[in-house]
Amino acid sequence: MLKKSLLLLIFLVLQLSGAEENNQAPKNTPPELNPANAKGAPNPNTQITPKNDNSNLLDKLGSPENAQTELSAGIELAKKGDYQGAFKLFSQSCDNGNAAGCFAVGAMYANGVGIQTNRLKAARYYEMGCSGGDATACANLAQMYENKKNADTNDKENALQLYAVACQGGDMLACNNLGWMFANGSGVPKDYYKAMGYYKFSCDNGNDMGCYNLGLMSNVNNIYGIDKAKLSQVDLNYLACNAGDMMGCANLGWIYANGDLGAPLNNHYAAKYFQMACDGGILGSCNNLGVLYQKGLGVPQDDQ
Repeated sequence: MLKKSLLLLIFLVLQLSGAEENNQAPKNTPPELNPANAKGAPNPNTQITPKNDNSNLLDKLGSPENAQTELSAGIELAKKGDYQGAFKLFSQSCDNGNAAGCFAVGAMYANGVGIQTNRLKAARYYEMGCSGGDATACANLAQMYENKKNADTNDKENALQLYAVACQGGDMLACNNLGWMFANGSGVPKDYYKAMGYYKFSCDNGNDMGCYNLGLMSNVNNIYGIDKAKLSQVDLNYLACNAGDMMGCANLGWIYANGDLGAPLNNHYAAKYFQMACDGGILGSCNNLGVLYQKGLGVPQDDQ
């Protein structure tokens, strides 16, 4: 629990401290989603609106100064390990109209720190934060849709739309995740050029994961005529997975879960590739995916 609390603290401080920077316009314009490839995909400039009457963020008339003060005080309490006090202040900040406060409440509900884990409430607060213009709240809500067990087509479409809004709002990890969806045909037809576009946009705006994926795709962009002796084990497993070899997907999951062979440690990606391998009949990957769900690493925690 202590380790998880520390990780959440680092996450909250980094995200909330950089919220102002994230909500600034990126250096250039992200690629546009093609409605032909993404059914119902909105214009990324369009704000997500609350889906039900439970979201009252926009109806509050609290002082912006008070909301920001409460948010800052909550961050300070979180730094000191007072997560319950931080949760209370984040909630007040959200109630007074601060979208970043809503994001913080959602993150605490999602991770079960300062309050009992509740994914439905996490989603609700992420939605409120997203509606209020917090790009990271949109991105986290997208991950909840994308990482749902047995996610269906509608879940993937919701994830795609929310990632697009988050990307347009300046969350570069969301742009990177859009690239991943197009690179792997997750909820959309595979589109190498769109994937490269989102990876490049993410990389150009400072996201290391986007740069890594851009390099990976650049290395293997043409399987024919390539000098395979120059490809790394990560490159070769990427090629194998995208060609339908489930062991390649299983290996990629393991590589990302362990930060092995020069790849970054990324449990979110590990879960994606373990899921692909599990769906393809690799039982070891099903077990590994179960471990990630049990521990809440890269996916919502689920002991079942």
